[in-house]
Amino acid sequence: MTERTILRGVTLVDGTGTAPRQDVSVVVEGELIAEVGPAADVRVGPGDAVYDLRGTTLLPGLIDCHVHLRSNAGPQPSDIHLWNIFTAAEEQTLHSVANARTALRCGFTTIRDAAGSRLEVAVRDVLEARVLDGSRVVASGLVGMTAGHGDMFCPATLDERRMWAPADGVAECRKRVREYARMGVDLIKICTSGGTLSIGDRTEWRNYTQAEIDTIVDEAHALGLRVAAHAHTRPGIEAALTAGVDTLEHGSDLDERLVDLMLERGTFLCPTLSISEFMTEHGHERGLAAEHLDKAERLSVQRLESARLAYRSGVRIIAGTDSGNTLRFGSHAGELQLLRTKVGLTPMEAIVAATSTAAEAIGLGERTGTVAPGRWADLLVVDGDPLTDLALLGDRSRLLAVFRGGRAVDPRSETAVPPGLSARRAEPSLTPTGGRA
Repeated sequence: MTERTILRGVTLVDGTGTAPRQDVSVVVEGELIAEVGPAADVRVGPGDAVYDLRGTTLLPGLIDCHVHLRSNAGPQPSDIHLWNIFTAAEEQTLHSVANARTALRCGFTTIRDAAGSRLEVAVRDVLEARVLDGSRVVASGLVGMTAGHGDMFCPATLDERRMWAPADGVAECRKRVREYARMGVDLIKICTSGGTLSIGDRTEWRNYTQAEIDTIVDEAHALGLRVAAHAHTRPGIEAALTAGVDTLEHGSDLDERLVDLMLERGTFLCPTLSISEFMTEHGHERGLAAEHLDKAERLSVQRLESARLAYRSGVRIIAGTDSGNTLRFGSHAGELQLLRTKVGLTPMEAIVAATSTAAEAIGLGERTGTVAPGRWADLLVVDGDPLTDLALLGDRSRLLAVFRGGRAVDPRSETAVPPGLSARRAEPSLTPTGGRA
């Protein structure tokens, strides 16, 4: 018989956007949520582990929809391009696992990689097998053109060190999508405009023709893969939306016509405000070149205005930080704060952007993002009320426990299980209070 864990007496913010429920018990059985209901109505069996969590809030595990797993934004400024080009794949893999581990301890039980290949697929599978400890990974495959945003991270003199081989023309693009499907990726990432951190390009550069973009999206959808599109400027945004991408990444120059197209197509917006703010405020100390700082500065105000326009118009917003070589892993909840303070989302709307809406956008809406029977037991227990103090989600000292598929980890240490779940009594208590013989 599978052991049951009962998290009793919590205030439940279930991720759907409905009002919190007081004095609720959540029953975890194996990797799944078995029952959710009033604490007084949940039966306790003789073998159940019961934890008294009165005074705490329980939420779904949070989701960061835009990260770059293989990166290493260490404490010292570094050349991100040299890291990407010259670091061995084995070392990048280890950093990927460490980054996923950090995200999990920040309450983010799922992360979507936004420009990957076989390496990210391998990391995903290792973490799913519980060989190592970290967030769930939604792994991508990057399809990019010669001289496109992804390609321009590598100087022309080092073509043999490209992170991703470019695909040009309709036939190559279609084949590359099929190769990624064979590899086992969960989604396709495409760039339809230039970017800020690529070398020597401009954000307004067109990436791919409409025919190439249409082909990539068509083939991905035919193979059951969603498509995320990096696009800063209007021509690239329009081309991506016209092709029917599922999520728009950055979307730094929206207007009402493009917003209407997003609403018509049901496209989600991942504005990645965290990386924009970080580059403008800390890019110099992180060692970014003047070219990159200039591009980031020019886009930062536009990106905020675009996000505000999309929000006011009813576009579905999802949370993504763009954590990677520049912005270190660990600041994931800061995106929720920026959505609230800079864009105008309420605390509940910001939480939904990182739970149920995020899960729907990345294709996991039936498995995670809400606290309901049959969903994965991806849960976050916090000390306090994030609806009145959203910033507490970014304070690891206020995170009491993170459950990933029913298994608890301690957000405040590198040990596998929160000490309070086995040995100590705290207020609020995480120690079993009864039920287990």
